[in-house]
Amino acid sequence: MSKLASSRLPSRQVAAYALPEVAIACVVFPSYAILPGFYAQHTEISVATIGTILILARIVDAVTDPVVGFLSDGMTSKWGSRKPWIVAGTLVLMVSVVMLYAPAPTVGPAYYLAWFVLFYLGYTLILIPHKAWGTDLARAYVDRSPIATSLAVAFSIGNLAFAAAPFLADTGTRTYDAETLSAVAWAIALSLPVLVVIALTVVPEGRPAPRPRVSFLDMLRSAAQNGPLLSFLSIFILTGFGQGIFFGLVFLYVNSVAGLGAEFAWFLLADAMVTLISVPIWYWMIRAIQKHRAWALGLIISAVALAGMWWVPSGEDGFVAFLLLICLRAFGAGVIFAAPTALMGDVVDFELFKRKVNRAANFHALTALATKATATIGGGAGLLIIGFAGFDAKVANSSGVTAVFKLVTLVAPALVLICAAVVALSFPLDRARHNAIRVRIERRLRDE
Repeated sequence: MSKLASSRLPSRQVAAYALPEVAIACVVFPSYAILPGFYAQHTEISVATIGTILILARIVDAVTDPVVGFLSDGMTSKWGSRKPWIVAGTLVLMVSVVMLYAPAPTVGPAYYLAWFVLFYLGYTLILIPHKAWGTDLARAYVDRSPIATSLAVAFSIGNLAFAAAPFLADTGTRTYDAETLSAVAWAIALSLPVLVVIALTVVPEGRPAPRPRVSFLDMLRSAAQNGPLLSFLSIFILTGFGQGIFFGLVFLYVNSVAGLGAEFAWFLLADAMVTLISVPIWYWMIRAIQKHRAWALGLIISAVALAGMWWVPSGEDGFVAFLLLICLRAFGAGVIFAAPTALMGDVVDFELFKRKVNRAANFHALTALATKATATIGGGAGLLIIGFAGFDAKVANSSGVTAVFKLVTLVAPALVLICAAVVALSFPLDRARHNAIRVRIERRLRDE
């Protein structure tokens, strides 16, 4: 068997490629982890209504994600097939992030829904072509891991920057109040275009495989026939749903159940720091035990941490235990920022091998849809359940409501993550099989 030639990018280009992810992470994660709770506490929109809005926004996003992927894969221009979409998304995200993160106290459901939809449209226009671009830049199994790791590190840095915002903003408090969120929004609106320009000018377009014109229905049909993709999406959906439930409720949980609302910024900061530190460790684990096994291990660790939070006492007596479990959950979650992106490149190669078509953006679109939909729907469903159970973010709640809140926030996501780990262990593409596929692809390209 011939050896697959390396396509490893210089470190300078890898770093530049990942830069936009720093700014995006500052606002994307909080959009479902912080904003729902913030709107419930500081506007007249009810918890159940917020949950409904999150689900409705995902329905709209379900249409835009695969369409953007399909159009990006089929686009030809002198600027390439990925970069024009990233520019368009940057403009939309700059405006929507300010409107969404700096609302007036009197805004209603229509305002939240409209700007949430536009916010995620901008995110889609950047995310999907950007992920596909990374696949175009590297071909070998091992060459994709540094790109995936750079994205994970960049995203973790962005999360860390947001977590540090209450400590950096001169608001007199260390909470995610209106002033802090507004400062974050303006900082991102001003920095994102700078980071995007650096990435677009420093990093080449890449070398995508031939992309014959196919119909949208053909794209969906081929996706349904790609076994590794279906397995990948199953893991992703379960992972995103579990994570989404927890993060959609944790802001309110810490305030109303754990009794540690004043310490929430410390929890988020610790979570971000541990995640960032864990990414290189998971990168090493990926090389040692392979991507799918590392993914499963990380999910199990996170599930154990979430389940353990059930026994943490409320108030200051539970601060240390809650902090340690947050750190353990974050360490396990670090694999989510490393393994999936690298694994998706292998799934794209399987499609290229079987059907001679590069559907990188198509498949990244489906992944993005799964990520955003499950995270937001998970959080939205959780908010709906606790809303129907009688939870009110502005008053003290009964013991029955609190018990339901704990079950939904901790036990439910832990069980979902365990299911995701089981599916991950059975993923059909390992290192040896992917390398064999890549060698045959390269040989075919040379012959053509």
